[in-house]
Amino acid sequence: MDVRLWFSICCIPYHMTDAASVPGKVLFANYTSINEIDVKTRIMTVLVNHGENAVFSLDYDYQNKYVYFPRYNLNEIMRFPYPSQNIILQHVVSTSSNPSDVAVDSANDHVYWVNHYGNTVSRCKLDGTNVVVVSNSLSSSTFMIRLDVINRWLYIGYRNKGIFKSRFDLTDMSMIANFTSATYCMDIDLIEQRLYWMNNDGDIKSVNVDGSDVKTIMSTNYRTIYYALGVFGSYIYYADSNNQLVMRHTSQESTPSVLYTDTDTIGSIYVLNSTGMYITLT
Repeated sequence: MDVRLWFSICCIPYHMTDAASVPGKVLFANYTSINEIDVKTRIMTVLVNHGENAVFSLDYDYQNKYVYFPRYNLNEIMRFPYPSQNIILQHVVSTSSNPSDVAVDSANDHVYWVNHYGNTVSRCKLDGTNVVVVSNSLSSSTFMIRLDVINRWLYIGYRNKGIFKSRFDLTDMSMIANFTSATYCMDIDLIEQRLYWMNNDGDIKSVNVDGSDVKTIMSTNYRTIYYALGVFGSYIYYADSNNQLVMRHTSQESTPSVLYTDTDTIGSIYVLNSTGMYITLT
C-alpha cells in the first residue's frame, strides 16, 4: 500500500482527531469492477470494469494520481487515473504467475508486488520499466506486501505463517507476528506504527511494527476466507462473509457500521483521503 505520508511546509500536529481520521472515499474491488463509495453519503459508484479477474490489492499513487492493482489471473499490474472523467485502464507490467498484492512507493518512482506461490518480491518504475526481482527465495505462501517508505521498512505477509519485516533489499529480515490461521489481508497504520490483519477465523488482530503488543480487536465468529482490509486513522474497514463493506473504530469495544453490501465477493479495499494526504509531518 502507498506510504500515504507526505511532508508539508507548514507545521501540523502529529496526531489527528477522530473526525479528521475519517476519509472521504473508500475504493474496493469485486470480481468485475473497481468501485468507490462515499463514506458520508454511502453512494457507490463503479469506476472501471477490470475484466472479471480476482483483484486482491489496490494502492494509490498520490503524487501522480493513479490507482494500481494486480490482475491475479492474467499475470499483470494495471493502473488507471483517479480521479478522472475519462478512466481508461493502462497496462503497467507483465508478471510471473498470480500477482496478489502491490505497494506503491511514489517518492522513489517504484511499484512493488508479490506473487502468490511465486516466492518473489519484484519492483519496477511506476511506468512499468526497469523490472527488478528483489528476491526470489521467499516462502511459497507469500501473499501480502506493505511499505513504510519514510523508515525504509518492507512488510511481507505469508498467508500460512505470519508477517516478516525487512529492509527494502530484503536484508535484516525478522518475523514480527505469527498467524493463528490462514490470512489473506493486512494493512499498516503508519502513524501509530501498527499492522492489522484479518484471518480465516474472522479475527482482526494488530501488532506494533516491532512485534510487541499483539491484540485481538474483534472477531466475526465465522470461519471463511477474508480478502479485504484497510486501515485509516482510527478506523478499520473490512469485507465480511456477507459481502458487506464494514467500518469500525480500532477500539476493541466499538460497534461496526455497514457502508455497503455487494452482490459479489469483495477482494480488496483501499481507504483514500480525499485531500490527497494521509498526514503531514513537520
